Amino acid sequence: MKTDARVRYTRMRIREAFLQCLKDKPVTRITVKEICDSAEINRATFYLHYKDPFDLLEQLEEETLEKLRQMISVREELGGGNLLPALLRGMKNTAGGLDLLASSNGDPAFAGKVSILFYESYFPRVARNIPDCTPEEQDAVFRFLAGGCGNLIADWLRRGMDTPPEELAALMGRLSAALIAHLEANPAGTSRHSESSIWKA
Repeated sequence: MKTDARVRYTRMRIREAFLQCLKDKPVTRITVKEICDSAEINRATFYLHYKDPFDLLEQLEEETLEKLRQMISVREELGGGNLLPALLRGMKNTAGGLDLLASSNGDPAFAGKVSILFYESYFPRVARNIPDCTPEEQDAVFRFLAGGCGNLIADWLRRGMDTPPEELAALMGRLSAALIAHLEANPAGTSRHSESSIWKA
């Protein structure tokens, strides 16, 4: 059943008001009253849709992640080419507020959730290029790449997504390729000296 147009409009007003508050203060200090005053609604209307500001933030995050999942699904149906830059472009083109969700005022862990979502789709392609790795090692590589790229995405969001998506995707691709190249040059079972050489200046 389709959501009533008035309900959609009310939710939009609430979310816009919430994001405006999020520009100025952390979610922990935002009150329902502030949101209601800004959205010009009463508290009862707010509580018809959300439990509190944290519930609102969580729902905004999940809806954003679902939009990205849909983008991934469409790209995969089209063959999955250039998945990462396409997803970053999708993030940049998503309705305003994505940078606020991942900011220190919102949920700093949100960028990591986005990164994991990327790699859940992207990593199977990467994994095919990793030689002689056990499933445990592949999982470690996944976590290493997802964590690192999550930090890059978080920084990108904090800076207002100022770097073109294609440039960020290329950087993430080069770093991933460098790690895979190191694994190829130092397959499982090589000496501890070789394994530790990556850390030497």
